[in-house]
Amino acid sequence: MIQRKNKHRLLSILFLFMLPAILVVMSASTYRQALAVTRTVISLGGTPIRHASPAAADFNGDGNLEIVVGSYDGRLLLLSFNGSSWTTADSVQTANALNTKLPTNEHQATGRIESAPAIGDVDNDGSLEIVVTTGGYPNSANPADNKHGGIIVYEVSSGLSLTLKSGWPYLTIDAGGQGAGGSIPDGIRDGIWAAPALGDLNGDGDLEIVTLGLDRRIYAVEHDGTAVPGWPLSRDNAPLLRGGWSSPALADIDNDGLAEIIVGTDSPPWNGDDGSGPFPSQYNNPDYTKATVWAVNGDGSFVPGWPTITQQQVQSSPAVGDIDGDGDLEIVVGTGLGIAGTNGYKVYAWHHNGTPVSGWPRTTGGNMPAPPALADLNGDNILDVIIGCGAESEQACKNLYAWQGDGSNLPGFPLQPQNGVNGQSAQPYSSIVADIDDDDQPEIIQVMANTTALRVIQHNGSQSSDLTRALLSNSNTILAAPLIADVDNDGLLETVFGAENNGQAAVYIFEEAGAADNNSLPWPTFQQNMARTGIYEPPFLAFTDELRFFHQQAAGNTAVLQATIQNTGSGEIDWTLNESIASLSASSTSGKINNSTTLTFTINTSGFAQDQWHTLGTVTVTGTNNSVPVQGSPQSATVYLYVGNVTDLYLPMITK
Repeated sequence: MIQRKNKHRLLSILFLFMLPAILVVMSASTYRQALAVTRTVISLGGTPIRHASPAAADFNGDGNLEIVVGSYDGRLLLLSFNGSSWTTADSVQTANALNTKLPTNEHQATGRIESAPAIGDVDNDGSLEIVVTTGGYPNSANPADNKHGGIIVYEVSSGLSLTLKSGWPYLTIDAGGQGAGGSIPDGIRDGIWAAPALGDLNGDGDLEIVTLGLDRRIYAVEHDGTAVPGWPLSRDNAPLLRGGWSSPALADIDNDGLAEIIVGTDSPPWNGDDGSGPFPSQYNNPDYTKATVWAVNGDGSFVPGWPTITQQQVQSSPAVGDIDGDGDLEIVVGTGLGIAGTNGYKVYAWHHNGTPVSGWPRTTGGNMPAPPALADLNGDNILDVIIGCGAESEQACKNLYAWQGDGSNLPGFPLQPQNGVNGQSAQPYSSIVADIDDDDQPEIIQVMANTTALRVIQHNGSQSSDLTRALLSNSNTILAAPLIADVDNDGLLETVFGAENNGQAAVYIFEEAGAADNNSLPWPTFQQNMARTGIYEPPFLAFTDELRFFHQQAAGNTAVLQATIQNTGSGEIDWTLNESIASLSASSTSGKINNSTTLTFTINTSGFAQDQWHTLGTVTVTGTNNSVPVQGSPQSATVYLYVGNVTDLYLPMITK
């Protein structure tokens, strides 16, 4: 288990870019005053921001986070804070990047971004890159409006300028875009609605880029812009007949030390042209009344037990985490839209091997295209599932659901949030969960269809009439989940989202009262983190199982050894070291960790016989979060001491 948890250290690294480790506490009255006066609006011109959640990272090392967001007219915008105000550090037109690889007759003046950018050090060179997908969803009734799809990687200079990374972009193909269901090629390379996800699929130390296209392909691309061997997956090499909307999640669900790709599709269960696929023989012909969720290894092979079959197409993006407290990862995803009827009104949860979690799927009041969020709402240190119901085009279901891992409703849920403008509406966007009011309880920050303000819902389902996180004009709407982070390095969280102002792109920033620490941000952005991997792991305590001291005889009476206590999940751990060995002392016996802390152990070697091992006893580390034991706690290590002639042996090196 510790090995698996360590493989997800990428999330902790990414949060270092997001969160300065500063703790500030404000009173409730100060919080109310701050809300009334601290809306910042950054007007960006052009067309509005649609369906593209923002990202943030510190690219130049000044402590402030730069904000990255894409607009509907294809601009990728990088915003910077100078200590008092926000400015556009750089803006690039993604169509220009695509044109570098497109034939001249396919060039376009503008592109389209309808997905969240991802941020990570994809080439392992010590600097962060920005990854964005383009094209969005096609207009099948007016193909001339469609924009080319592709994956683009930009490098960011210390001066905050954006440069197209060598080897990029990576282009999609033209498989559809017009006609019934958009299934006929339209002369435009099919767009990508899904966000990119970044992770190490093959253990080479850099990050691969994964996404799902509307061109009936799942893509995995190396940092240099070349396809990972065996990819993309399509009908040519896998039983994949359709692509889809779902943003992939990346997680090591089978505990092999490498991330797997989990993604929902519009593709039906089907055994391929040769009948060799993973489904029962009844699916030798495709069943278009159903769809599939895939879990795939980095080499393109299926994870045992996958794909799974759903009763509806899957636009929802999977969320991955331990929702039942068994120490393994579960996969949660909603279903809909696409197939007529009510059969798809469900949210599914599977174990890592594709078997259903007890109590799942849960039946809902409508289609569930929203991505789930995972967070511990009830304080039992086990993740709960939060997801809204309904779609932009379908307003029948307006529920916000929150379930425990066994599928039971959390107290206060489901509920129908008031949007403050049109009463109630569907919730097709990802829920965001963070402690934004500094009450040590998570809040749900919800965007609803056709709304002009964010709604904040408490962990127990209660909601206030506070609608101060609103747009400047009621004629504008919010179409994507926000980001919660301390973007201005003041020790307090901000709520950041892209939308519009007077019909043009704008980014809104609201100052919150919550302190900027890892413990307050279980699901702070679309797909949980800047790599968009869709995985959250609660605090997990890791410590060595033995401490072995080697002491050279006649070299004094002290032996020293260092050992590290790790939190290989998310959040914060309060740890305590217990030991009763008379000759042993530690540099510290308690503290807090978000990532790791190193202890120095010292032994007085006087009186121990030479040339033999001595077993001295055990030391035990315990960890809690909000006074509840964390996973992996307690961890005990046996202490051994050797006193004698300690000799180093070196093997000869032979080179050719």
